[in-house]
Amino acid sequence: MIWRRRCLVLVPVLSFLAAALIMSCGGGGSSTSNPQSNFLSIIGLNVCEGAPPTPTPKPSPGTTPTPTPTPICTPIAMSTTVGTTPPGNTVQFNAQGIFGFTINTKTPKYRDVSNHSSTLWNPIAPTGSFPGVISYQGNGLFVGVTTGCTYFTVSDAGFSQTVLVGVNTDPSTCPPLPAIPATRPAPSGP
Repeated sequence: MIWRRRCLVLVPVLSFLAAALIMSCGGGGSSTSNPQSNFLSIIGLNVCEGAPPTPTPKPSPGTTPTPTPTPICTPIAMSTTVGTTPPGNTVQFNAQGIFGFTINTKTPKYRDVSNHSSTLWNPIAPTGSFPGVISYQGNGLFVGVTTGCTYFTVSDAGFSQTVLVGVNTDPSTCPPLPAIPATRPAPSGP
């Protein structure tokens, strides 16, 4: 008789514990999205004339600043003119990365990448290098040195834009950018 009384108490208690344990495991649902593919990644690059946007203010004691989203910059028309005498001898550019989720790119975010370690500001022929016509000062700032034309590319994460700068020269009179030859593998053996 005692055995029956114990079963009347133990069976419901053990059933309740088993059900609670099963429910706490989270079930066996599946998801079709890959968590790795939902990371924010760069999906484009804008090069704009002007200084990079100022970052969100740093918090001061007792306050929390409201983060401000970086507004989209207006990409330049890929050419600009600068002089060789101050104050008209400088031109500022900023590189803006367009970031989005690989699954949903409908609401991109914009971030300044002008001085980021992965952003490259590279000269291209016909002038060969910055020092002959313009001098690169860092963070997208260029200073006109001598009269002429120069092209440079701004690249980050596989995205790039080419910009033409005419120093005391109308960019429309500058020579066209030469075609960059494709590299081919060396021929193999005899």
